[in-house]
Amino acid sequence: MLPAASHSSFPPGTPHCHKLSLREELTSRQTALNSHHLHLTTVLMPLRLILILVAAGCTRLSADEPAAADNDLQRGAEIFAERCVSCHGERGEGVVDLCPKPIFGDKSNFELAQVISETMPEGEPEMCTGEDAEVVARWMQQAFYSPEAQARIHPPQIALSRLTVSQYRNTVADVAASFSWTAQPGDKHGLAAQYYKSRHFRNDEQAFDRIDPVVDFNFGEGTPDAEQIPGNEEFSVRWQGSLIVDETGWYDFVLKTENGGRLFVNDTDTPLIDAWVKSGDIREYRERLFLLSGRLYPIRLHWFTFKEPTASVGLWWRPPGGVDQPIPERCLTPEGSPTILVIDTPFPPDDRSSGYERGTYVSREWDEAVTYAAIEAAEDVQRMLGLLVNTKEDEGRPERLRQFAETFVTRAFRRPLTDELRQSYVTAQFEKSETPDEAVRRVVLLALKSPRFLYREVTGADDQFARASRLSFALMNSVPDAQLLQAAENGELSDEQAVRNQAWRLVSSYRSRTRLQEFLRSWMNLERLSDVSKDTEAYPDFTADVAFDLRTSLELLLREAVESDSDGFRKLLTTENVWLNHRLAEFYGVELPGDSDFHSVPFEPEYRSGVISHPFILSGFAYHSTSSPIHRGVFVSRGILGRALKAPPVAVAPLPPELNPELTTRERVTLQTSPAACANCHDMINPLGYALEEFDAVGRFRTTEKDRPIDDSGHYRDRTGEDQQFHGAKELAAFLVDSPETHRSFVRQLFHHMVQQPILAFGPDTVQELADFFKSTDFNMKQIMVEIAVRSAMHQNSADVASGNQETPTAGTH
Repeated sequence: MLPAASHSSFPPGTPHCHKLSLREELTSRQTALNSHHLHLTTVLMPLRLILILVAAGCTRLSADEPAAADNDLQRGAEIFAERCVSCHGERGEGVVDLCPKPIFGDKSNFELAQVISETMPEGEPEMCTGEDAEVVARWMQQAFYSPEAQARIHPPQIALSRLTVSQYRNTVADVAASFSWTAQPGDKHGLAAQYYKSRHFRNDEQAFDRIDPVVDFNFGEGTPDAEQIPGNEEFSVRWQGSLIVDETGWYDFVLKTENGGRLFVNDTDTPLIDAWVKSGDIREYRERLFLLSGRLYPIRLHWFTFKEPTASVGLWWRPPGGVDQPIPERCLTPEGSPTILVIDTPFPPDDRSSGYERGTYVSREWDEAVTYAAIEAAEDVQRMLGLLVNTKEDEGRPERLRQFAETFVTRAFRRPLTDELRQSYVTAQFEKSETPDEAVRRVVLLALKSPRFLYREVTGADDQFARASRLSFALMNSVPDAQLLQAAENGELSDEQAVRNQAWRLVSSYRSRTRLQEFLRSWMNLERLSDVSKDTEAYPDFTADVAFDLRTSLELLLREAVESDSDGFRKLLTTENVWLNHRLAEFYGVELPGDSDFHSVPFEPEYRSGVISHPFILSGFAYHSTSSPIHRGVFVSRGILGRALKAPPVAVAPLPPELNPELTTRERVTLQTSPAACANCHDMINPLGYALEEFDAVGRFRTTEKDRPIDDSGHYRDRTGEDQQFHGAKELAAFLVDSPETHRSFVRQLFHHMVQQPILAFGPDTVQELADFFKSTDFNMKQIMVEIAVRSAMHQNSADVASGNQETPTAGTH
């Protein structure tokens, strides 16, 4: 008897395939003749087999397909019907009082055949072994066992989805930004600086201007330039430009000075830090801002000194999960940018039970959060009206505000307004309000609480505006921009090529690049590595600064891969370079000039290869004082190869090294995971992690442990049943980069990240088709992003509405 799945994939009322009525008739006839379903295969098997294979999509795929494959499938079906169907049902759906749970999963043919050999039939496993077990496993995979087979039997549906938290924040920001202009980072970095001979910023007293890479100066008792600013009693500087942010989260801004200064971030009128009144001592002024990734934020620092004995100024920050540091040159540009409307209202986290963010759950807490967020947005819009629309006090002001309100709702709803909607959301609010400003506030509140804004698709319509919305959310995680909406309004998204052209326009933007970088963080499982700390006795030099530098080093590799036009994917897994600064170079024994910023340099190229041997990954997936083949093996098997891993049957604490001081890490892990209950998963996990044992808990290369040579041999039984052997990180990476399992895992996870719907809802062959496309483009990540976005845009999401073409849902449904 085969092991049943842990949960049923056959919900009540789920329709069966189009041949079910005939199948039921055959089953009824067979049952009447023999209740055990065992001895009529010679009579009923030909027709029965045809029905099962047709329903599963397993008939001959082409005229030249080898007949042996068909023969194997037929033989597997016959053996299953003879020896297994009485307990498991014709499609593994289970039989009441015998084996009620259905059979499905993602084991390979080889692994499934092993299970069959050991367990089927119950009490007589010797009846189905060897070649019999292999052909049964192959037939089961295509008939009902694999996720693709399950998708053919019970097609997954595209779920009605609200905006996720990140989509909500991006959408509000982009709707507001659509009334302004868009800035993207250029080739220049640093801040534009204007130096003055006095404390006043007057043109006639300007000494010189330049671009400063960072703002972290200690002038002491002197001046920035003794020739152009000869006196040190007073001088001033004005720095301005934009802040480049690649990660969403809370940022601490720190102004360090004993003099006077004002710092403006994402607000051109009100300073974030106002230290204009001098203290006489070096002080740190700190404030926090929530910022969204993929955007530029205006930043301006005014600073002066007047008759103080010394002068210094430092513009620092603490990014999410980071440490205090001067804002680096790569995160600054002298180019200007508009103010961004950023919502920082706290939200409950989105559901990630499927392995990716989804907006399919609505709670009371979420409903309250969108209410408070709408209030915050309405207040910010009123505050920013002067930037968003010309609102001078004249006779035309009310009409301009009305036009602004109508455009705001149109862009929030992602389609033109009907007369009814215009009357309800705009005209009625202006009629009810005492002032146009109050009407704008009411319109924004009403629009942002509407299901037409909060839900991705509510009507099931497959028009060009729906296509524009699907395309934009896939590539930008937000609403369509003005150009994409205009294309939809002009009827230019009627065919796939037109949609593809728009996709290429979007994927080339800075926003889309940061979206891909966000996915790579998820693919690397970096959210689990927010606190990388080590035993201070074993690794006294591994400080918080070193840990954050390692995170920055990996981020720079991800950015490099994202910006590569053709070889980004291969670079991730095979590059021999690592981004190092002076601190990391000293820690890992690499020669770099003192105080060097980050540079991509060859780093132990004979041992390292890509992300699997990056010292941040190796440090993160390790214990405080020892390496961890288990954590590293799970990272490779689940994250890169995409293998499903069950939760441990029992919680087992790792064996402390001090209890077995004579054992190496490999020997200790082998001992700990030797019980049969552990072996099912650890026989795959451990050998993958063992290949990385040449690196210790902080990612340093080593050749011995416990005065014995490191054993870095590993292996992996792939889905074809072939045993892949490798030694060390380079051979492991060489296998991974060319493995079809890696390619399938990558495109599946990327699809889920972009579309936030189950990939099999777009067709049971979608994973393999996208993997084949990925390979055909030599693994170009931009091209696979475009392909995924176009497929999701052209796919009719009529199943988004639970009961057909029903009216829009309410935000407060629980």
